Amino acid sequence: MGKRGQTTDGAARLGRPPGVPKGPAPWPSVPDFAVPALLATVQLTGTWGLAELNDLRPGQERWMAAIACVVIACVALIWRRTAPVPVLAAAVAFSAFGVAAMGSSDTLVAGLADAVALYSLAVRRERREAMIGGVVAGAVALAVVAPMLRNVTDILLNGTVNVLYYLLVTALGQLRRQYKRRRRALAEQLAEAERARRAAAESERERLARDLHDVAGHHLSAVVVHSGAVARTADPALARNALSAAADTGRDVLTALSRLVDVMGPDDPDGRDGGLGTLLPQLCHGLARLGVPVSLAIEGRARRLRPEVGIAAYRIVQESLTNAMRYAPGAPVAVEVRHVPGAVEVAVANEAPGEDAAVHALGSGRGIAGMRERAEALGGTLTAGPPDGSAITAASAADAADSEEAPERGPGPGGWTVRAVLPTSPSGGRRRFGWSEVLDATVAAFCAMVPALLAFTPPDPILGDVSYGETVLITALLLARGIPLWWRRRAPYLALGGLAALDIAGALTVGAHTSPFLGLLLVGGPAEMVAVYAVAGYARRGRPTWPAPFIGAAPWAVTFTTLMVTDPDTDQSLGVVPFGLGAGGVFGILVLLPFWAWGKAVTGRGQRWEATARETMAARKGEAVQAERHRVALGLRATVLDHTARLVRAAEAGLAGTGEDAQAALVAVTEHARAALLDMRALLDTLEDTPEEA
Repeated sequence: MGKRGQTTDGAARLGRPPGVPKGPAPWPSVPDFAVPALLATVQLTGTWGLAELNDLRPGQERWMAAIACVVIACVALIWRRTAPVPVLAAAVAFSAFGVAAMGSSDTLVAGLADAVALYSLAVRRERREAMIGGVVAGAVALAVVAPMLRNVTDILLNGTVNVLYYLLVTALGQLRRQYKRRRRALAEQLAEAERARRAAAESERERLARDLHDVAGHHLSAVVVHSGAVARTADPALARNALSAAADTGRDVLTALSRLVDVMGPDDPDGRDGGLGTLLPQLCHGLARLGVPVSLAIEGRARRLRPEVGIAAYRIVQESLTNAMRYAPGAPVAVEVRHVPGAVEVAVANEAPGEDAAVHALGSGRGIAGMRERAEALGGTLTAGPPDGSAITAASAADAADSEEAPERGPGPGGWTVRAVLPTSPSGGRRRFGWSEVLDATVAAFCAMVPALLAFTPPDPILGDVSYGETVLITALLLARGIPLWWRRRAPYLALGGLAALDIAGALTVGAHTSPFLGLLLVGGPAEMVAVYAVAGYARRGRPTWPAPFIGAAPWAVTFTTLMVTDPDTDQSLGVVPFGLGAGGVFGILVLLPFWAWGKAVTGRGQRWEATARETMAARKGEAVQAERHRVALGLRATVLDHTARLVRAAEAGLAGTGEDAQAALVAVTEHARAALLDMRALLDTLEDTPEEA
């Protein structure tokens, strides 16, 4: 318990999410003015520098018009947080006017203020508005500069860069929006940890109730049906076999129930080996010992299953066999399991019971509903009904579960079939294409296509004098550089290593014969920057990220060394290789270190905060789960386990006595099994009736 005036919840201990303010920032704030001022300074200075470099001499009126457009567009950015749509319209329009006033596309009049406005719009608006803003900004930018370009090739190059640029800005803004939303949601969940704890306790109660029904109900029902039937035959040999089976089954129930509430172990041990090939034969063999005609067929290539899939399939088969014994005693049962791509299909079908078969109404009313819950929790489906196709629905299963008079629907005149389809992959296992993927694809395309376009785009291609074969090889190598970046979030070290290997191979092969190619590798340096940033931000927790700048600098060192070795004006002494490796490596490290620090400080810190937040919530939920297991364990020890232990002792005593003792023991075993089932039903009812505040 915390002291007065102090708080002990997880949200207070973790603090605010990094990059997310405590509440809406007041307007105007210092950044609202600082960003436009800095942007205007960069744009005007850069435009003047590019004009001098390109010998661009606009008149005084054009200069004044361009300066006015830059200033107006930047001043509009002051309201970018409060009115993002009008600000974007103003920034796009005045940026276009500024380019038209300068009469050249080689300026910084456009491309910065409109990008900042688009980013603000993407952060504060939904996807549709963000996409419309990006399309408008890109279209206007291309329409303004298109008349100033020399040929179709220049328009194609400029259009490609514009599409990637504005798509990148839009994706970054939307990701920032998702980041803030996700962090706020986590902060709210931490602040509501008590409600999460109660929800976890409720979920654990439901799981324990379902598994208790599956574990105890299946075995104990089998004992009641088999022992009760043998007790009426007055056959000493059958009586001893039934007592032996009942004793073994009782021990299995005691073991299974003990594991069910074991607070130190996993939720369920049955899926631990990842397959059904071992579990189901044991289940069917145990029923065959009790006289149930069960056939098992497993088809398809067996795969290692997720534990929850294996558990669900096993429990569905187990519950279906239990229902078959209750409502169709003596009828043949066929169990089929098929491994198909992406799923496991389970089917349990039994024939109609004989006319003289005694049907035992021992169901708890939760069988079909519980099986359906298991399947739907994994994103699968389950149907149950007679072979004619009239399967019961989820609503009718729920009504049956709630009914006291009709506990469980059994097979009709033609038998009963349960079919389930369980996906083998999580619903979120396959990578969905969201804004993170848009960003990754855009970054990969930008890093791959820009060097390739610069290499061969007329009128001044960097690689103009190469053969057709060399053109194909160089283009393929430059485009392949973007492929590893697709995995920069999921496998950052692999992405960085793959990119470094491609660049080193290109420098040593193509670059050794075509020195301008080495310049293209240097132009493509942003790919290494992105990969190093990804390692710092997305590497697994506990894995060191400091080697990333050194790995990323290796291609720079090789490229610089190859450039020096192939330069005829360089002194080809023995020291040129060590000097080239050292100078290129040091330069690469100095360039890449800021990106490593950036990823470590921003993305890595956010990832660590999220992981810590989830661990905190998991710990709170774990406490509630353990408390619920302890409560159920106490109930089991006082009721079901006690009757089951007596069942085992009665069966063992009957086996040690005479034939009359065996017959009497069968009656006692049946009564203890029935009492255990009734106590289990009462415990299940108690779990369902437990209020959420408990």
